[in-house]
Amino acid sequence: MEKVIFFCVFSCWIMQITSSDLSAGGSSDVRVRMGENITLNCNMRNRYEVAWYHLRSEELVLLISAEKDKLGRKLLIKFNLNSTRLEITADSWVTRVSLTISGVTESDSGHYFCGTKSDAPEMHFDKPIRLEIEDEVTVTERVLMFGGVGLAVFVFFLTTVIAGGIIYHRGQQKGWRAAKHEALMTHHS
Repeated sequence: MEKVIFFCVFSCWIMQITSSDLSAGGSSDVRVRMGENITLNCNMRNRYEVAWYHLRSEELVLLISAEKDKLGRKLLIKFNLNSTRLEITADSWVTRVSLTISGVTESDSGHYFCGTKSDAPEMHFDKPIRLEIEDEVTVTERVLMFGGVGLAVFVFFLTTVIAGGIIYHRGQQKGWRAAKHEALMTHHS
């Protein structure tokens, strides 16, 4: 029952956070390419339990949870939604905990929340981390876009030089014709 109440309270709190709140400095942004591995960190100093949550399209999912052993030197996994892709590790004193996601896919984009618990029944949440996926198409599109702009500038420059050369050449030809005509008129008079 305690877990259900906690989940309801946490869900309400998450739903109150708008995307503008998150993008206005309320979250850390992390960009990763498809297929790469990503590691997200969380502070667990003076805490005994940790859980990572993923919020995407207003759906909150518990990914993984763990707690320290009785000596406080190891992290024991309590729940793992996908043990082939999700791994939780801690430093030697179990004060810093990392969530590693292997082979990132498009469905991994969204906000990640690290919750830690001490002796109090409430969980403490670090600042959310927004994970954005960069795929090869995006990189290719950027290259094409900047290449296209560069090509347009080059074509404009080349057109300007050619047009200027034609105008100069025609003006010079007209000037020579006018000078010859003037010289002939002066010579005949």
